[in-house]
Amino acid sequence: MRKTSLDCVYELAKKDKRVLFIGSDLGPGVLDNFKKEMPERFFMEGVAEQFIIGMSAGLAKEGFIPYVNTIATFLTRRCYEQVAIDLCLHDLPVRLIGNGGGLVYAPLGPTHLAFEDLALMRSLPNMTILSPCDAQEMRILMHQTLNYLHPIYIRLGRGGEKIITNSSSNIKIGQGVLFKKPKHVLIISSGTMTQKSLEVSEILFKENIQAGVLHLHTVKPIDTSK
Repeated sequence: MRKTSLDCVYELAKKDKRVLFIGSDLGPGVLDNFKKEMPERFFMEGVAEQFIIGMSAGLAKEGFIPYVNTIATFLTRRCYEQVAIDLCLHDLPVRLIGNGGGLVYAPLGPTHLAFEDLALMRSLPNMTILSPCDAQEMRILMHQTLNYLHPIYIRLGRGGEKIITNSSSNIKIGQGVLFKKPKHVLIISSGTMTQKSLEVSEILFKENIQAGVLHLHTVKPIDTSK
């Protein structure tokens, strides 16, 4: 999903000159095409997450749409105050793309674990949170972020997940997706856990329990209509 999300940033930048990419110490090779073709809108900063949030806020105030990408816990826990004050209180259209939500970076130790990122971002005013279940849903939602008026936190899973999204599905920011209708129980999930939820529903079906699966790719604002 990370590659898909960044590919979408490149696609959006080609059609809209307001789109900028801001990365934090992501290493060589990230969005090389973007860097070569639109170097004036490509920024790779060092290990300075608090700075790039303030930087993105300033650029958003000038009419740009910054897409900021680095490890999830560094976008949320490390620069929480900057996200709260610089982005959310001003309700600026900055998109935070967080790599490795949850325990994806467990081998790197506790400094890289983003297990409280959803709780942190949900507590902030004006913040929208997206947690897609696969690369196809990621692509659909990313293209909807272009003209969205509020700050967005986009939570990326490990990557390489199988595609479970139907391309014809009516996927929109703020609307849940009912993968399976419930009869006995309903499983509500988000992100890549929806894939696990579908597997669980199949196991339960063999036990004569018909479990529905409701996928909430938008964690905030939550869809209460389903």
